[in-house]
Amino acid sequence: MSLIYDPLHDCKLVGALRAIHGIRDSITIVHGRTGCHCGALLLKTLGSDQNNVRVVGSGFRSSDEVYGAEGRLASAIQLYYEYFKPQLIAALNCSAPVIMGDDIHGVASLMKEKIPADLITMDTGGYEGPAWIGYEETLAKVTDYMIPHERPSGKINLIGIKTDDINAHGDVIEIKRMLKDQGIEINTILNDANFDEIKNAPKASLNVVLGGDGLACARIMRERFDIPYITVSFPFGIKKSIEFLESVANGLDREIDTELVDREVELVKDGIERVYMFLQGIYAMPVAVIGEAGRAFDLAEFLSDELGLNVKILAISSKNHLTSDIIEDGNDHFGRVMIEPDRFEMNDALKKAGVSAIFGSTFEKKVASDLKASLIRISYPVLDEVSITDMPYAGFKGTLHLCETIINSIITRTLEEVEG
Repeated sequence: MSLIYDPLHDCKLVGALRAIHGIRDSITIVHGRTGCHCGALLLKTLGSDQNNVRVVGSGFRSSDEVYGAEGRLASAIQLYYEYFKPQLIAALNCSAPVIMGDDIHGVASLMKEKIPADLITMDTGGYEGPAWIGYEETLAKVTDYMIPHERPSGKINLIGIKTDDINAHGDVIEIKRMLKDQGIEINTILNDANFDEIKNAPKASLNVVLGGDGLACARIMRERFDIPYITVSFPFGIKKSIEFLESVANGLDREIDTELVDREVELVKDGIERVYMFLQGIYAMPVAVIGEAGRAFDLAEFLSDELGLNVKILAISSKNHLTSDIIEDGNDHFGRVMIEPDRFEMNDALKKAGVSAIFGSTFEKKVASDLKASLIRISYPVLDEVSITDMPYAGFKGTLHLCETIINSIITRTLEEVEG
């Protein structure tokens, strides 16, 4: 096992923040040094939803490392409730106050008597685990606030959506559309909903876990509320979109409308035929996919299986509970698989593989430039490209948009950019 100096994954704080921020009427208080708050705030501010940044600090100061900052956190909770009137306040304890022993859980117990909002507290010091653990533990903790229901609604909960993924808004709209066309309604999207909607998640008849993200939450809901769950692939491309619809329908003991699906497929084919020459031009092109496990495996399979690209490197920047199972099952759609590698090790592998395009995040910008490779920004975080339309990457419509993005990223480059 190699020694990691520069890991691809973020810390537990970032994962917890991503889960909480998806609850629209929540506020997240970062209880830690200003660098922790600043980094978390920048990740949200530099995204594509700048009118909805709900990340604040507790006012922690250097001097508090001696005397503690529980009083500051209590004041912050009171202040932010009065100012924002959130339904949920999450206080995330960072490394310095965790080491000091700040009792944020005790602070929350005290403040529950003073404000009507619900409170969640978590220790999220960087040494306590990676981002995916923070995401899983936060979704699991949210189940404590859910209300049991005796009669299932016949609807589903969608678990695993992360609202700060590039084009996430469009992806949600497309997934809703595909399900609605099949007569399947969504009860709640965890976490892309109001807190009251989250509380009523147990009304659903089935939990659908996208790519394995949020699996711990689904398991708890099965035990606590007797709601079955299924894990499904993230619907990149035609094949995965059909599999997604079939899996959800089967989970509800239903059949999909194949005529509607055939119609969707024909519309995608009509669009693809308009750029067929360009797709022939990139056939077998060596590429790399870098991203979180909940999406990267399925993206790599789409690129290999449907577009005929040669996925030489698949680097998983952040695992989830299904990652080991997927690796053990094996897959011939990609070459070398690297799980949460050191960035130096990954960049060296990319250079040796001679990839011409990288499907990754903003953090792959430099290595893509060094390799004279195209960078298709599709993985979290994307901080140097905006997404303000409803165009998806998921589903049938997303297939065309993704193909369009890939082709344009290649044919718009100049000879100087390619050859240096």
